[in-house]
Amino acid sequence: MKIVVCFMPQLIYVNKFEILRSPPMVIYLLYSILKKSNYDAVIVDPFEFCQFENEDNIIQACYEYLRTKISDDDIICFSSNTFNWGLTRTISNKLSNDNPDQKIIYGGLHPSILDEHALKVTKAALVIRAEGEKKLVEVIEALVSHLPLSEIKGITYRDGDAIIRNPDEAYLTPYELQESPLPDYSMIPANAKYNCIPIESSRGCMFSCAFCSIPHRHNWRGIDTESFERRVRDAITYEHLFSPKAEVLLVDDCFTADTKRAEAIVSKMKSWIGDKKYFIEVRASDVVKSDLFNMISDQTNGMQIGVECGYDEGLKKIRKGLTIERLYAALNKLYENGYTDRILLSFIIGFPWEGLEEINRTLDTIEDIADKFGVVCNISWLGLLPSDLWNEREKYGITVDESIYDDPLWLNDESVFFACHPLLTKDIIAQVEDRIRGMQEKKLTVFSNVLLFKDGGFDLLNKKIKKDREILVYKLKKSAYKNREIKLLW
Repeated sequence: MKIVVCFMPQLIYVNKFEILRSPPMVIYLLYSILKKSNYDAVIVDPFEFCQFENEDNIIQACYEYLRTKISDDDIICFSSNTFNWGLTRTISNKLSNDNPDQKIIYGGLHPSILDEHALKVTKAALVIRAEGEKKLVEVIEALVSHLPLSEIKGITYRDGDAIIRNPDEAYLTPYELQESPLPDYSMIPANAKYNCIPIESSRGCMFSCAFCSIPHRHNWRGIDTESFERRVRDAITYEHLFSPKAEVLLVDDCFTADTKRAEAIVSKMKSWIGDKKYFIEVRASDVVKSDLFNMISDQTNGMQIGVECGYDEGLKKIRKGLTIERLYAALNKLYENGYTDRILLSFIIGFPWEGLEEINRTLDTIEDIADKFGVVCNISWLGLLPSDLWNEREKYGITVDESIYDDPLWLNDESVFFACHPLLTKDIIAQVEDRIRGMQEKKLTVFSNVLLFKDGGFDLLNKKIKKDREILVYKLKKSAYKNREIKLLW
């Protein structure tokens, strides 16, 4: 018997997967934990499924491939987020139909939040909620030895026709987090050549943004500098399995939450990783209060700052803990220190209360920032994820339920999009996209995910697209992203 740990790629179109830049760290961490407990563990990496891109029946091809990797008595552990849940569900149901006795376990962000629904629409045995590395071995021991599941905290399981939700398990303490096994990247597929080496220095966030799905809100935990050095040096030993120009990716949701700790880490990164580049995510408010940016060298290949709304009322509604004034203060500091060519600002448009007027206020801010500071601004249409915003969706007239996520292409479904954006019309979206393209024609480093719905009924591509792409790629290659493979989705 093997324990198979699998992470499916996100299907973004009928026969195309997401662009894979980094291996999912979680499955390599779980693999290490299982091996430490002497289980025969196997990883199925999402890159392995990319060989089936452009095939007519890509889902069936993925299923048949996975079947070649498992035996009937194996336990299959799927880690899933909301973007790959639909494909995970579809594949696991095919496995259950083929072998009803196959033990399937779900973990990850999406089934942790929608655990009962995940079991209602599948034949999986159980869901491990939140931090799976704390419970996976205990759960597998119970399944292998046919022990009762009723006393295991942090799981939701099937008992005949009933679905039982046990009490939550406590989160890992900072000490437990830093003492946990290190991800074993030796199992990365030889032909994957990922261009990011993921490393975690902290978990959780001090904030609780309304649109965000991460479960560790107001629960930030950072490991100490010495423990993080051990992680970095271990991960670098696997660099030969990555792309030759691979950078270190700090996967933390809130790396700069403890600014003194962040300063200590960046001051030592060069001694740990040599000439390799690294990428971090920071909060604008931390930029203002920290000396971090007096220490970061040219080794920093990029820094992402999530802004989301371009007006104060919207920032307050999403509980971002940021104001436009403070954002500009951070950008001024970055500009003074010469870092604006390495910054990526992310914005979201299409919150449930937003019509054209509110979206234009965000676009006004984006255009001004791109013009004054020359930073790259990424604009995304809101994908309504399980979150506090999801929980209050009826207040905005949104009547969809969690079954929308069961479709592997839910994010690319026109009916789902307009159901989740009650104040938007096709005409409004066309005006917004025209304005964004106008910014690009001014050679501002602004880009967005143009809408392409799966049924072909709503296609915003036009004759300007080729020119827009050329302008954007040129600008990105002149910026901090010059060393990265640039592949646009439109």
